[in-house]
Amino acid sequence: MIRARRFLHPRRLTSAILIGLSLFASGCATHREETCAQFEESRKDQDYSTQYRFSETDTESAARNFKPLPRGAKAVVRLYRMQLEPVGIKPCHHLTIRREIYLQQNARLGRTLEEVREIYTADGMLVATKAEPVGDQLRTSGYYTGETRLPIPENAPLGKYRVVSKLVMKTGKKSKTVVLAKTSAKFQVLSRQ
Repeated sequence: MIRARRFLHPRRLTSAILIGLSLFASGCATHREETCAQFEESRKDQDYSTQYRFSETDTESAARNFKPLPRGAKAVVRLYRMQLEPVGIKPCHHLTIRREIYLQQNARLGRTLEEVREIYTADGMLVATKAEPVGDQLRTSGYYTGETRLPIPENAPLGKYRVVSKLVMKTGKKSKTVVLAKTSAKFQVLSRQ
């Protein structure tokens, strides 16, 4: 069975476009930005933990391009990069933090991996710290990508900031913390107006 297609007559199409444009211009069809109160309320229900994903193809590629895990080493990070989006952000929005890790580790190692995130002002003052366990997500050697969002509160002072991320390892309850890798990136809090 063949169905006939129905096309709008050029006059009707022109009318539909003009009606859409007038609705948009009048504000009836515009996108309204979330208010700070709505942002603060919605962020109470957000999960701000980093979610890592293992990539088998990138792991195979990285294994060809990096040295193997040295004999006797517990863990080595060959790649640890971070990217922030957007680099200029207004209060009451989320900053997205993306990371790439190529981790080599001894599979039989009893260890704890944590990621420590620190935020500094342009003059070097520490304003926030968060540590989260990531060992359950980074179980084997391989290439991982991770992402988390950072809420920028309404009262965040304007200016430039630096995010420092460290991947640290502990091998026992009383063991010394070993920094496996460290990376940083900058962003700027802009005026909301």
